[in-house]
Amino acid sequence: MSDIVGRDAELEALEVLAGSGEAGIVTLLLEGEPGIGKSTIWSAGVEAARSHGLRVLSTRAVEAERDLALVGLTDLLEGAVDDDVLAALSPPQRHALEVALLLEEAGDEAADPRALGTAVRSAIERLAADGPLLLAIDDLQWFDGASAATLAFAVRRLGDAPVRMLLARRTRGDGMPSPLEAALGNELQRVPVGPLTVGAVHRLLRDRTGVMLARQTLLRVHERSGGNPFFALELARVLDPAADPFQPWQLPETLEELVRVRISELPLETRDALAIAAALGSTSEALLLRAGAERAALEPAIAAHVIERVDGAIRFTHPLLSSLLYRDLGDDRCRVHARIAGVADDPLFRARHLALSRDEPDTAVATILEDAATLAASRGVSAVAAELAAQALRLTPDDGSPERLRRMLAAARADQAAGEWRRASALASELVALPESGDVRAEALVLLAELESVDRSIALLDQALDETGSRPEQRASIHCRLAWAVRFRHGCLGGLEHARIALTLAEELDDDVLRIKSLAMLAKLEGHLADPDAIVHARRADDIARTTGDPLLSRVAAFATAEVLSITMRMDEARAVLEAEHAQWRERDEPWSADLLWALAWVEIFAGRWPLAQRHAERARTILSQYGLEIPQHHLPLAWIAVHRGELETARGLSTRALALALPQLGLHPPLHLAVIGLAALWDGDSATAATWLEKADRQAAALHWYEPGWRPWTGDFVEVLLELDRIDEAGRIVDIWEADAERVRRAWVVPHARRCRALIAAARGELSEAMTLAAQAVGEHVAVGDPFGRARALLALGTIRRRARQKRPARGALEEALEAFQAIGAAPLASKAAAELERIGGRPQADGLTPAERRVAELVADGRTNREVAAALFLGERTVASHLTHIYAKLGVRSRTELARSLADKVQTF
Repeated sequence: MSDIVGRDAELEALEVLAGSGEAGIVTLLLEGEPGIGKSTIWSAGVEAARSHGLRVLSTRAVEAERDLALVGLTDLLEGAVDDDVLAALSPPQRHALEVALLLEEAGDEAADPRALGTAVRSAIERLAADGPLLLAIDDLQWFDGASAATLAFAVRRLGDAPVRMLLARRTRGDGMPSPLEAALGNELQRVPVGPLTVGAVHRLLRDRTGVMLARQTLLRVHERSGGNPFFALELARVLDPAADPFQPWQLPETLEELVRVRISELPLETRDALAIAAALGSTSEALLLRAGAERAALEPAIAAHVIERVDGAIRFTHPLLSSLLYRDLGDDRCRVHARIAGVADDPLFRARHLALSRDEPDTAVATILEDAATLAASRGVSAVAAELAAQALRLTPDDGSPERLRRMLAAARADQAAGEWRRASALASELVALPESGDVRAEALVLLAELESVDRSIALLDQALDETGSRPEQRASIHCRLAWAVRFRHGCLGGLEHARIALTLAEELDDDVLRIKSLAMLAKLEGHLADPDAIVHARRADDIARTTGDPLLSRVAAFATAEVLSITMRMDEARAVLEAEHAQWRERDEPWSADLLWALAWVEIFAGRWPLAQRHAERARTILSQYGLEIPQHHLPLAWIAVHRGELETARGLSTRALALALPQLGLHPPLHLAVIGLAALWDGDSATAATWLEKADRQAAALHWYEPGWRPWTGDFVEVLLELDRIDEAGRIVDIWEADAERVRRAWVVPHARRCRALIAAARGELSEAMTLAAQAVGEHVAVGDPFGRARALLALGTIRRRARQKRPARGALEEALEAFQAIGAAPLASKAAAELERIGGRPQADGLTPAERRVAELVADGRTNREVAAALFLGERTVASHLTHIYAKLGVRSRTELARSLADKVQTF
């Protein structure tokens, strides 16, 4: 970097970047006008990183390639993504990356663009595993959109991997910021690259050209160039050093004019070759020659330092040269792009140049572009697919033909897939407004519905139904969509009507695809309504799907079956279905495997296997977050587990985030997240707030027609809160509804919970004998259905009622069993409640005065374990362990862990 003049501050920033020892991503963006020296400083930064031992991945974007599919990403990762890196990726990620980098054919299944972003993130982390990694991109304003979006997706999700980014971009005429800049946000350190001083220009010209200008001439060069080093060098190249500095200069006024003069001095055949090179972008010399350039024609440009050979590639020495040549092609632009298209191998590369070779509609080329857009989508490059679909539409005659309308719809759907929702909405709205849109208007309305809120979506789908006329296939599909949307406004009963219509139409058409989708939708809605036909419809969908052999239809049916089985608490069957699906899909579709893990988490929650449930839920959320997916239900299993373990702030945070997401996405607050907030308040000792939130959950469930009692698991806690507030009659009405629903649909899992509540209500009314009978009955019923958590709750109720009836020994036995069960499951708040009830029992004191819970904590602490280790061993919160320890010290008269261990050793016979 010693030959760079006048850039001390910028070079210091590069040294700081290269030598940074921070974990995570550190970024630096060089900004300045064309020719100001960004690329020179950027190159110095790359060398500085190498000298500091960083692994460097770099690319220099060019204007001609800004719309070419993933060319920037390919250049950046070329040579770095080897077999070792690919082997470390999951199969879906590996496939997406290999297809994008043209290492593998796309195959029949379309690649998910999110899988590519996740793969790039994983590859970067893998490459940075052995030490800091630098990603360097010059001329970011020309880095193609698909690469920028993919890399942005990846860097937003990088963890603590030591990744450095060095970027350079123009500050003039750049248009919208790169998605990469938006992804880095406030973490992006911007370093403006300004003009050189007079002294720096003097040193630059002396070192680069050997020319020593007179002081007045130097001042005029500095003034004319504005301190821009490239401009100053171009002026010095054409300036006569002996010219009178006080006389007017007969020189071009602008840098662009100077560059044009320089290029115009080259032979005609050389200028033709440079025009092809400018249209190609950075390219191999072999491809340039295939496109019509002559090898001999390149030599004058190399001698004039317009282009250079670098590792078999031809590259312009300054991006301004390429940019200017390309803009000056004029009428020759179409001819040059046509020549390139004629020799291109990659179909996406060929399609892009074919599009650029046509200014007027061309149906044949439009068809090629349409096919290329489909191929781009299969490669997972949705941004490129959207651009090619838009070009196909541009080259289709604007004559209102069915082909034109179909391509408008295809372009809108491609924009939707690429996340360009505004463009998608604008195209679909334009299509709907066309009087001749006819058959495609309904599809455009459906697309608009997918981009709108629930209320607006329902209105658009209703309108789409009116537009479908007598097309039953389309009507069935729209009714299926309406069934799902309507449930958020009119409950499951409202959605059920649409699902039944969809099934009727599918039966009339004898269409297995529509039949499976309708049956699956019907089953899910019926499941929440506690309709016994739910499992019948789910099984039928599964049977039909198996006969079709279509794996996507099979998974729709299987998931509906598992959902109904879970809703009806047939957990063993649900687990078998979900695990079989996960085994089949985990190597093929990560987001779908995450959905299966999410469902498995609920199965294990209700089975009382909370550690396994948490692992499933955490894995699901990690995968989905890597793919940029976040909806309210993603947070639900973790929130439910956290609140029952006593991790109240974690639970509140998860459900608060979910409720914030739910309003814009669903237009309502999901009942189970409302219940989590209520349970957190309950176990924080705020019964009034708990009652408010649990009542909200109850009302929301009723509005959505959640008649299935198993999916109202907060009801027992709601009853207990109401009893604490002395709202006994209200508690009785809540249990009446819950118990009636459970008995009506024969939910053996729910009935004992309701019976426990009946016992607590009887106790609140002073009917202790009946209360003990009901609680004991509930304990036995929970054992019969294999519900360890329910059994522990019933034991807690039974022990509490026995204590109130002064049956101390039986009460102690029930409460100790409950405490042990809660600790085994990890239900910290209820374990604390059971321990508190034990403390209230008089009579047989322990020799050391410790409760059973305190004895367990004391033993582990005396054994040398930390509070965290004790909490993990007993499934308690750390604060609960600390509280127990305070009581233990007071009871035993000790002040330290050492004294506690000695005291317990002296009293070992009491344990």
